[in-house]
Amino acid sequence: MLIGWPEFVDLLGQGLRDFARTDLAQVRYGDPQRAQWLLAVLLVAAVLTLARLALRRHRHARSHSGYFIARKYRKRIWVRLLYSLPKLLIAGALALLLVAAADPFLASTEEFAGSVESRVRVDLVDVSGSMGWEFPGTRKSKAEVAREAHLKFLEMRRGKNDRVSLWLFSSYPYMVDDFVTDDELYYFQAWDAPYMMSQSVDRAMVVPRDKVRIITAEGDSNIRRPLQAILKQLDADEISSGHQGGRHRAVLVISDAAVSEFPQAELAELNKRNVVPYLIYINASDPKFAPIFAHEAPPLIEQIRSYGGDYFDVRDPRSLVKAYEAIDAREAVRFEVRHRALKVPIYGRFLVAGLALLLVAIPLGLGAELFWGTDP
Repeated sequence: MLIGWPEFVDLLGQGLRDFARTDLAQVRYGDPQRAQWLLAVLLVAAVLTLARLALRRHRHARSHSGYFIARKYRKRIWVRLLYSLPKLLIAGALALLLVAAADPFLASTEEFAGSVESRVRVDLVDVSGSMGWEFPGTRKSKAEVAREAHLKFLEMRRGKNDRVSLWLFSSYPYMVDDFVTDDELYYFQAWDAPYMMSQSVDRAMVVPRDKVRIITAEGDSNIRRPLQAILKQLDADEISSGHQGGRHRAVLVISDAAVSEFPQAELAELNKRNVVPYLIYINASDPKFAPIFAHEAPPLIEQIRSYGGDYFDVRDPRSLVKAYEAIDAREAVRFEVRHRALKVPIYGRFLVAGLALLLVAIPLGLGAELFWGTDP
């Protein structure tokens, strides 16, 4: 539905006021690579245009007629400035549009005093080398299928006040963030996390290259190290939160279960602390052979089950619902909340500022060309 001219002017004015109040030092960028590619395209176009102007003869130029023009017939300095101003405004507008393409945002803090009931969960995501291979029948990597399943699960848990911490693991564990209760922030962290960490990428892997982190000595799938680190995190959190003794918590592992070592000792320690392990199993077995090997389950699944946990096969459409229900069955614990971190997208401010420059530059350029375009 189209808006009227007064509404458009109000929208433009509000956007410019928001842009003027923006502290550029606090701005962060979600996708700078996209802006870099667009900048490269613009630079190539500019170089080709300059080459065309330099190499091609001007239509009305005659080399025998001479090029010297007396000073009194030349444009005055203020005319030259006004004639060039529209070009400068268009350059500024393009710069603002490039910044908008980089997905700028502000990480603000919303003050919130009070307490909420939360279910405590640690999400442990497998980003080892084995996750880069294709998930049968999808033309996607196991890592991409795993991330889609994880994000769907987070969508289902939205608004449940989960207090969650995100970990990645390959040969070594990486904590993305400690416990948070902000759904938007946590979803963004999970979405932005790499699909795979490895020291090399095989050509046959189908994982997107921009989602791969090349790190020396990475690529293995060692689940014991992250579980040991998570045990320390949970112990420290019990002390800091004042909820020591007996409260139920969960560890949700998203993996293809192709681990290099089996974490029996770590699972036993989690069991002592009333921490229930769950596995969202990225079952990459070929469906054609599923009936033959239906009775065989990876050893990691058997160990998780033996310590009171369960697994949810991504090939089963209801698995994520079952995982949601299992997490929801945990006891809710009341926590004091002091602040919430929020990701505030502000690309619209840069778009409006760029649009405003274009609205000024285009008519100004037409007028400048009309009055001074034919003068020497």
